[in-house]
This record gives sequence, structure tokens and C-alpha cells, in this order.
Amino acid sequence: MRPVLPSTAKKENGIALSELEKGSMVEGTVKSTTSYGAFLDIGAATDALLHISRLSDDFVANVEDVVKAGQKVTVRIVNVDAEKNQISVSLRSEEADSKSGGGRGSGGGSGGSRPRRSGGDRAAQLKTMQSIVDAGFDSDKFLEGEVQSTLDFGAFVRFAVSDLAEGVEGEIDGLVHISALAVGRVENVSQVCKPGDKVQIRVKNIDAEAGKVSLSMISAADEPKSRGRGPRRSKSQFTEEEMGPKDWKEKLEAYQEGKPTFKNTALVVDMRK
Repeated sequence: MRPVLPSTAKKENGIALSELEKGSMVEGTVKSTTSYGAFLDIGAATDALLHISRLSDDFVANVEDVVKAGQKVTVRIVNVDAEKNQISVSLRSEEADSKSGGGRGSGGGSGGSRPRRSGGDRAAQLKTMQSIVDAGFDSDKFLEGEVQSTLDFGAFVRFAVSDLAEGVEGEIDGLVHISALAVGRVENVSQVCKPGDKVQIRVKNIDAEAGKVSLSMISAADEPKSRGRGPRRSKSQFTEEEMGPKDWKEKLEAYQEGKPTFKNTALVVDMRK
């Protein structure tokens, strides 16, 4: 088992890059995010780059959909270049990184009997999602998926879309939020699942335009109810007693008729006397 290096272990200027071992799991804190990835403090002399292509086994369009500044994550060191003072880390599974040569691969073989994915091309991903939406799906139906990666806020699970919508092929990933992992409160995602686990999930919602798939590992009946505000009552929903008499305006005008009119004016007092 490879050691996990704590992000707090530092020398004068952090751990020397020469002491970092490729393949080791390290804990780090996201310092900043960019359009192409995130920079992590892993306790080394320089920050590590978590490239967008290494955020998940599936396609990621927006870095902050997965990680945000200040978040703590456990990543794997995939490359250390002491001469260039660079460290590359990954959130992907070792299997996915090895199949793609350590990064987003160009494809290669099918890699087994699993259905072909729609690929890393975002257009293809969105097309697959839209095909599911157009075909229609049962949001209460449970199907098997495989956990690809876990983060503080949930787990990414891959499933075959043919199990959900007839006539649609490929695989896509969806997010099971921590609140949808199990009935009741879950303190830590790893208490429920870990990468490689086979789990039963259901597709709650697909936003083909945004490229997001929302999953759940609990039934709709067991999901926590939203505490959002209730619908506003229209005028017709109030009783006559609540609304007051219908001729309230006329009564007010009659009451004010003949009454003195008051106006605010400035009061000047001569204090010189």
C-alpha cells in the first residue's frame, strides 16, 4: 500500500521534489482554480497542478464543478519534474490513467466488454444526454453503476445509458451528492462508497444544456424534503375577512371628507430674545 503524505509535512520550504514518489497518494488543499485546472498545496516546495483532464475519469467542462479553492482532496502524484520544478497530480483512477497513458487518451481499444463511452468530446457527451432526455427515462428506476471517484461533496458514478433509455448507447458519469448517498446524514463519502464499488443508482435529472447528470442512491420517497419557501398565495386565496370589506376605499374617502388637512411645515423659533 502506497503511503499517504500529509500536506502539513514541510521542511524549510516544503518537501523537496526529489523526495516525492510517483504513484504516492497525498493530501492537499486547493489554493486556486483556473480554466485548465487547479493548483494544490501538497506540502511540497512548489504547488502541484491538477489538470482539468485529471479531475475525473469522465469529461469535465468546468473545474469548479469538481473542486473549489480551500477544498481538501486526496490526489495521486503522476509526475515530478525536479528540473522544471513541476508536480502533476490526478483525481482519476489508476486504471483510467494507465489506459490513457496518464492523461486524456486518444481512445485505443474498447478495454473489455463494457459499453463504449461517448468519449471525451463534450459535444458527444451532450448529444448522449440529450438523446436520453428525448427518449425519456424513469427517474425512479435503479440501475447499476461504478464509482469512479469520490470528493468531499459526493461521488461520481458511471453507468451504461442503454440501461436507462432504449436505443441509446454509451456510458456517462453523474454526481451522487453526499445528501443522496444514503438515508440519513452522511459525514464522509468514503463511509458509503469508494472508487471501484458497484452501486445501485437512479437518475434524478439530466441537464443536457449544462452537461450535468444528477444521481441518487436512495429512493425518491426517502430523500430529504426541501425546506424552500412555499408558494405565494394569490389574492383569490385570501378570505374576505382577511381582505377586508370590498368598499373599504369608499369608506375611507367618506371618513376623510370634511376632516382637517395636516401638512408638515418648518418651525422657526427666534432665540435672540
